[in-house]
Amino acid sequence: MVKILYSVNGDGFGHATRSIPIIQALSKKHKVKAIVGSKRSRDFMKKYIKNVTAYDSVRFVYEKNCVNVNKTIRNNVSTVVGRSSTLRILYKFIKNYKPDVIVVDCDFATILTARMFDIPIICVCNIHAMTEMTYDVPKKYKRLYYTQKLLIKAFTSNVDYHVITTFFYLPVKKKNVFLYPPILRKEIIDITPQRKDYYLVYQTTATNNKLIRTLKSINAKFVVYGFEKDAVDDNVIFRKTNSDQFFKDFKDCRACIANGGYTFISEAVSLHKPVLSLPINGTFEQTLNGLEIKRLGYGDTCGTVSRKILLKFIKNNDRYYNRLKTHKKENNTRIIKKIEDLIKEVTT
Repeated sequence: MVKILYSVNGDGFGHATRSIPIIQALSKKHKVKAIVGSKRSRDFMKKYIKNVTAYDSVRFVYEKNCVNVNKTIRNNVSTVVGRSSTLRILYKFIKNYKPDVIVVDCDFATILTARMFDIPIICVCNIHAMTEMTYDVPKKYKRLYYTQKLLIKAFTSNVDYHVITTFFYLPVKKKNVFLYPPILRKEIIDITPQRKDYYLVYQTTATNNKLIRTLKSINAKFVVYGFEKDAVDDNVIFRKTNSDQFFKDFKDCRACIANGGYTFISEAVSLHKPVLSLPINGTFEQTLNGLEIKRLGYGDTCGTVSRKILLKFIKNNDRYYNRLKTHKKENNTRIIKKIEDLIKEVTT
């Protein structure tokens, strides 16, 4: 039996939802403790798995569908360098638990802390698609791309293996990089989707009021999550976070309008739901997801939504749907086997 520390990024639920089925599978054979960078994500994960510990990780501050860099830095100074800082907590946790291997989902703080220990690291996430795949970067995004690539590389240079989950497959740069289909939660695997007459809107930040005004100008029905309220405003239905209702709305929507977050987009692709991606400004990983959605013919992407763009997306919906039908939804069997094989390799 191998002692595994599974470390999960706490900024949003996407990292938690895709980590849960992997932790559940590994726990059948090994001793697994999970650590996640927010109490909110911990409470969510505890519904499905045991041995989950929370710590305060870095949080991004969003305004008008954009990362506010100055506020993000100010709000996270104490988290990074304070007396009870993230790195101190993680150092103590790793030292006391003494794992044989660390598996991380996009948790750079754990990877950074692990440099002080001789413990192998397996990174299971999507963000390294932007650093470990080969592709052309549009000129207007090059500065953002190189800046974020250098930061990610600096924090993750001690990773032994990258298992990248992805809905797009491009050439990889190194032999320690492996590409696998999206990790799907059981609810998504079990869904038999339909196409009804409404569009599902999922927003990471509740500050994108321009999007709501645009939706109200369109003769179509929209169900909106992310503004944390239950209300009806003309053709726009707002819903608070509710897993059961969300899966019903996701299952039967005609298409999706979302930011560029990987987990939601990959689930939409798996359910053959066309996507209009509105990446949060300042996040190249989300920008890349949107660009790949457009390149593959699964939908469209734009920095700022307009009535013209939205009408075009609705008009082309059937074409996107027919293209998506070529994408095969898989369960998690293959990626779990790969992670188990890598754990065996680095611990024997």
